[in-house]
Amino acid sequence: MLRFILPLLAAFAIPAEAQPLTAEQRVEQTLAVALEVQDQILQCWSLPSGYEDKLVSVRLAFFGDGTLDGDPSIEPQSLIIARRYPELMRSIAGAIENCLPYTGLEALGAGPGERFDITVHFQS
Repeated sequence: MLRFILPLLAAFAIPAEAQPLTAEQRVEQTLAVALEVQDQILQCWSLPSGYEDKLVSVRLAFFGDGTLDGDPSIEPQSLIIARRYPELMRSIAGAIENCLPYTGLEALGAGPGERFDITVHFQS
């Protein structure tokens, strides 16, 4: 009887390998990670006074460990505002940089070396 129970217990003690995500689960996970990073950046952002009613979209890439992959870039539709309002752009750059590294991503299923590419919309 013991010979039967021990292998049975061992089967329960060994963690099952993670099943690959379905396409839908992958989209949900990526969206959750993107929203988490966007929320963290926007919480770090302080809008300078006098810059109301502006929208700037910034594209950035980051890894699942919360570090940036390269420099963020301004989306083409935001270039005119970016050139016209350098103080606004400094506040956005500060928010992106000061929030590093982005936290809690691995809890959402992001692998440390997994790369994400998102656009954050800074709207006043």
